[in-house]
Amino acid sequence: MNVSHHNSYKQKIKQQGFTLIELMVALALGLLITAAAIQLFTGGIITSRMQEANTELQNSGIFGLDYIARDIRLANYSNINNPALNEQTPWGGIVLTARTSTLTSNVNIPIPVSAPFISNGLLSHSVGTGEAVSSTNNEWRGFSNVDVASDQLTIQFFAPNDMVNCQGENVQEGDYVIQRYFVRRDPAAATSGTNYGLACDANTPTPVGTPVVLPPTSITGFGDAGELIMPRVDHFTVQLGTRADDGGLAYYTVNQYRAIAIAARSGATPTNPPRIVSVKLAVLVRSTDNTRNDSIDLSKKIDVLNQSVELKDKDNQFARRVYSTTIALRNGLGEKI
Repeated sequence: MNVSHHNSYKQKIKQQGFTLIELMVALALGLLITAAAIQLFTGGIITSRMQEANTELQNSGIFGLDYIARDIRLANYSNINNPALNEQTPWGGIVLTARTSTLTSNVNIPIPVSAPFISNGLLSHSVGTGEAVSSTNNEWRGFSNVDVASDQLTIQFFAPNDMVNCQGENVQEGDYVIQRYFVRRDPAAATSGTNYGLACDANTPTPVGTPVVLPPTSITGFGDAGELIMPRVDHFTVQLGTRADDGGLAYYTVNQYRAIAIAARSGATPTNPPRIVSVKLAVLVRSTDNTRNDSIDLSKKIDVLNQSVELKDKDNQFARRVYSTTIALRNGLGEKI
């Protein structure tokens, strides 16, 4: 073999391949590109989760609250003889009081006339001094995923037409309807856990085809677990909008209104409490899945109407949003005819 040709061949072989420095640079660049790709991929997943979570919140919050508002707009329907709504108005749209063995008149629900009476845990409630939640299952338990217990709202009306109540039962025109909105565990069979939803419980309507008795003499089927109408609700709160005789407007919690009513009636010169003219509701809803989005600050307090609440869950970064609505009550501003 020609020596010069052999040396040239060896030189060509040496010139093929990469140096160690070139390999290290290539490896570093590859890692940077891979890290950037992973970061983009992860960011895309988080963004997708947030978009899905926001869609869930919108569906649950907006549509769920609209459904509730539609029914609450019927509260006080047909109550044209007692338009000044307060905690003593018979058949008044917001149910704060019910007949008992000792309280036989001046109550929102004047039936039944004998035991068993409507349980206090089925009336409208809010958290406040001296207001203990019920220990009875399916009554007002104050379930909440924040540091403040949830409220309960109970309404009543006479059906303006053939309709369906919040539990999907057919109601005849003119029949008596009582419905309450409260937070319970989801599903109803669960005895532990913090997966809550907003439920609605209604009385059993008069069977279709059977004449409606007015005024009703009894209430049946009221006080069960109801129907879940809004899933993943961490908190539910209620305010009562009022108008005083001097025209002043104000919002109070249920307990604040009760205190004002007692003070007005027991003063040196007894007066009527301000009439209830509207209801303001708010729900704190959350997404189905943990978004794992570090921009969600779990320590930050959340404003829900008049409350500044703090989450109990400090681990799961669910997307959350507050939805609220205000509903004017029928016949609330009129005068007795």
